[in-house]
Amino acid sequence: MNFNLVFVLYSCLLGLIVGALASMFLALSNLLIHLVWTTVPEQLDTTFYPFWICLFGGLLIGLFQTYIGDYPRTMHQTLEEFKTTGRVAYEGTVVKNIVAALLVLTFGASLGPEAALISILGGWMTWAGDRMTWTLQKKKELLDLGIGAMLSTIFYAPLIGVSEALEDGVNRSNFKHKSIKVLLYALTTACGIFAFTALNRLFPHEVLFSISTPKVNWTVEVIYLLLPAILIGTGFGYLFVMFGRWTDAVARKYSHPLGLALAAGAILGLFGSLSSYFLFSGEQKILEFSRIAFDQSVLFLISIAVGKALLTHVCFSFGWRGGKIFPAVFSSTAMAFALASVFPYTPGLLIAVSVAASCTVILKQPFVTATLLLFLFPLQFFPFILSVAVLIKQLSVRLGGSA
Repeated sequence: MNFNLVFVLYSCLLGLIVGALASMFLALSNLLIHLVWTTVPEQLDTTFYPFWICLFGGLLIGLFQTYIGDYPRTMHQTLEEFKTTGRVAYEGTVVKNIVAALLVLTFGASLGPEAALISILGGWMTWAGDRMTWTLQKKKELLDLGIGAMLSTIFYAPLIGVSEALEDGVNRSNFKHKSIKVLLYALTTACGIFAFTALNRLFPHEVLFSISTPKVNWTVEVIYLLLPAILIGTGFGYLFVMFGRWTDAVARKYSHPLGLALAAGAILGLFGSLSSYFLFSGEQKILEFSRIAFDQSVLFLISIAVGKALLTHVCFSFGWRGGKIFPAVFSSTAMAFALASVFPYTPGLLIAVSVAASCTVILKQPFVTATLLLFLFPLQFFPFILSVAVLIKQLSVRLGGSA
């Protein structure tokens, strides 16, 4: 791939479109969430409202999957389709992906928007490529750039796209020179975040994907607790992954989409009646949760962590499809706060390394994990986060694990 001005301009334009697409989609989903979870309850008796509204959501999702198809497409499905066919189907599928994703997000699924957004992006990219007669190589490069920009934008982590380029650059050579690839990721991401931020100013929104950690006060005792924190985070990461295997096995035994979607809605509604922290992906609640976490019991924090991890996979396996990254970070953070509330020695650092270990196991990409967490925690903790992420990855490779 030649580093020419035309391709650079295409990359910047792609970033602007990605940012605008993400902003408008999230604004629409937030509007629907406000309607269903704030406006409607104000007019009704809200007794057991989460249960009934999640069950109703399960009915709609089950009917959608029964009569229209398995939507929204997952991130894995989108990437696999492109790898196999060189394109992402868009004829009649983009609208289905959007509607299905909005149903899942609106009715409180413990899942994020990234999977649906990437499937929508992939369809749009293929549509544009068909009309501009791009080569397959250019389509692949631009889709890689678009996915990196999309992840950076919705996770408020500007370096995710660059870290993706560094992470897989050893194994794959999508561009002739890794430095060019990194530069193009950076340009596309910058344009994406610019467009996302500019459009977000037009819509009311909360502070998203931010964690409140205690003021950094270094204590010697924290040295003795770093290993336990890493072990607890690693163990929770494997538990998160194991939940996915269990729920997938259950879903395979009972393949009726309407029944599965209704079951997921009922389970989600029951948990949501106990605590609102079980609902939604967590990016809008994680800041609020982190501010009150130390006032809660250890049992409550562990229950939120384990319950949300399980609900994420129940939703996903039973047809409420979406992204798992936001809820993975939220549930990992809840577990880390449980540890830090028992051993309050430089608690922010204990939380950071525990979350880093857990998310590395779940995401399987240490540099992506580190850049995802870079702006969630004080900058002083980043060397620890990066070191733990790389360590967990190396150990899992040596031990033949799945991280």
